[in-house]
Amino acid sequence: MSAEYAEAFVRRGEMLFRALSYFRDYEDEGVRGDEFEGTRLHLPVDGLKTTKVATGEVVSLPYTFESTAREDDIFVYCLSTTRSEFLAEKFNAKICVEIHDPVRLLALIRNALARRPSVKNKHLEYGLVKYYAPHEPPIVDWALPERIALSKPSIFSWQGEYRIAFAVNGAFNVENVQVQLVPLGERRRPRSTNHPERLLKLGNMSKLCTVYQF
Repeated sequence: MSAEYAEAFVRRGEMLFRALSYFRDYEDEGVRGDEFEGTRLHLPVDGLKTTKVATGEVVSLPYTFESTAREDDIFVYCLSTTRSEFLAEKFNAKICVEIHDPVRLLALIRNALARRPSVKNKHLEYGLVKYYAPHEPPIVDWALPERIALSKPSIFSWQGEYRIAFAVNGAFNVENVQVQLVPLGERRRPRSTNHPERLLKLGNMSKLCTVYQF
């Protein structure tokens, strides 16, 4: 976190929630950026299997299964569960803000959402990010956008991330996802449009946190 953002958070309680699409398109060599942000990816070790109805023959397809949430309508605030020089170096951060009372923080966020008429559904999702290997079956996660928002491929597990998320336009509704089969190895192209964001103001946070410098 930069000194500017730390000051805004501590003194005014400003929290900038960014759309999942922002992190999908962020280009920083895999630190914040994740081309599968907002998507539950599935690629079995031995390939996707399909069965021919006429013959019963099982065929492996060179495709990945992807279930993508409405990435412009789900907003997340990203934190970490650890305070370390390693993470500070990876994120090029000079300042870390440690929150002592997360329950109070969540209550303040709910109050801020209650004052936002544009957010019809005040439901708040929060918790540790679930890191998964692409070969793991998605079970029901593919149909649950709130779980997709709080999950990432296992290559990011070093971040120990904790997320707070809310949605607009019914983006957390069950099966409100786009499902597709994508040719193996095909990369996503970053978008050229701006990414939505929401700024919440919680008020002075100085009693709830401690600021550290690296």
